Amino acid sequence: MSPTLDSLANGFPWLIFYLLVVTVIYLAGLFIYVKLTPHKELELVQNGNMAAAITFSALVISLALPLSACLINKLGLIDVAIWGTLSLFLQLFLFRLTDGIFKGMPERIENNEVPAATVLAAFKLAGSIILAFAIAG
Repeated sequence: MSPTLDSLANGFPWLIFYLLVVTVIYLAGLFIYVKLTPHKELELVQNGNMAAAITFSALVISLALPLSACLINKLGLIDVAIWGTLSLFLQLFLFRLTDGIFKGMPERIENNEVPAATVLAAFKLAGSIILAFAIAG
């Protein structure tokens, strides 16, 4: 076989393993966030609440960024699992910190206040970008 096909044959299984590890951590993060959020964000989204859609969309992106950074300097599957789990907990802590700074946000999201949700989403995204770069170091 050619070096390119050899590389693919050797690397593809590892790609799948890394994707599985990160996907499990990502889905756990989504699940934990939905359970910890005082309002029913997914239900609000299904009912057409734009503010909830904005904040949940920011969550979807925000959880992916630090996990992606964990894959940059990976040493192995265990390394990705440990750093990925740590990044998840740090991300959820940053979300709680942000929610604490912006008092009354669950009610504002339930009331479909798009400007407040947009600012909250921006802070969550900014925090995850900083965390991702800190992890990628």
